[in-house]
Amino acid sequence: MDLEQKILELKTELSAALKEGSKKTADEIAELKTRLAALQGQADAIDLKLAHRHVAGGSGFGDANGDLKRNLEGNPDVMRLIRDKKGAPAVITVPSGLLERKTAVTESAAGFATSGVLTPDRIGGIVTEARQRLTIRNLLTSRPTSAALIDFIKVNLALSKASPQTEGELKHENAVTFTTTSEKTKTIATTIPATRQVLDDLDELMNFLRTGLAYAVDLEEECQILAGDSTGENLNGLITQAVSFDTSLLLPYLSSGYTRIDQIGLGVQQIVTSKELNPDFIVLHPVDFWGLRLLKTDDGAYLLGSPLQPAPTSLFGLRPLITTNISSGTFLIGNSSPVACELRDRMQTVVEISTQHSDWFARNQIMLRAEKRVALIVFRPGCFCSGTFAQSPA
Repeated sequence: MDLEQKILELKTELSAALKEGSKKTADEIAELKTRLAALQGQADAIDLKLAHRHVAGGSGFGDANGDLKRNLEGNPDVMRLIRDKKGAPAVITVPSGLLERKTAVTESAAGFATSGVLTPDRIGGIVTEARQRLTIRNLLTSRPTSAALIDFIKVNLALSKASPQTEGELKHENAVTFTTTSEKTKTIATTIPATRQVLDDLDELMNFLRTGLAYAVDLEEECQILAGDSTGENLNGLITQAVSFDTSLLLPYLSSGYTRIDQIGLGVQQIVTSKELNPDFIVLHPVDFWGLRLLKTDDGAYLLGSPLQPAPTSLFGLRPLITTNISSGTFLIGNSSPVACELRDRMQTVVEISTQHSDWFARNQIMLRAEKRVALIVFRPGCFCSGTFAQSPA
């Protein structure tokens, strides 16, 4: 019999006892009232607890509208690890469409509320630090791979052009050579230690760690895609492989002066005249983008349109991508087609929870690790041009 049914029956019995002609004594009626008050108190406590859970709930691991705690409780590996305090690590896969600290997160680090007479109005969740929007991965084509090494063949010495031929004579003989290029999948990862107690006692913390760890991995991935120097386990980035901007293209403008807009246009010209694919994006630091946006004519009008209008979405047909992950003063022009480059995903972001490290099981220490494995394949480096904005002499 559930709690609500018991309360209803007690209320009915008490109502009958209070009517005239009832054989219930005063002591029996008082006992009924006491039992009813106790059951009502239990029901109120349950309602309060459910209301608190509703307010403090967060987004789920795999479901944008789900409850993270419910997802964790539904994972048999996580529940086994919490129950047995030993065994194989619990593995949770985070879709790619989702902080690095050396000090363990403990209840002391998370802080305790100061108790008092007045009850505070507590807002659920944790306010995160500022996190920039990451756009470079979404710009490029990505495909899965099951290999640690990706090979591809490219032309080394291209076919020469044909020529008019005299009747009856030997025709022009062409030639072509090829070369094989390889790129390894690289691992990008971060870890953070925490105690089991703080994860048990602070529901919001797991949400924060999930988003923070995934963001840290994705942030480093974007930096590597742009400017990885190919040494060690670094990716071979777009800026690293791009053709350098030919500053001699500025010579005709030395006397009259040039702007950063001129340099961008000449960068497009350089790519197109080398017979590569027409570029469709440009990556700029916010300082450089707003430097372009604030350029004025001699009579004070803004070159890129009135500030009362929305910011331009195209510059010489290039989509501007604004990010602090590129150095101020540097620009990258390129083509986002899979013919030019693509990402190959060996492993999407995975978050693992484990106690299997040294004496961590005895200490109630837990390690959370987020990582992904990815390769950047640049098929046509000539489709990309990178340079620095030069000071106009005029």
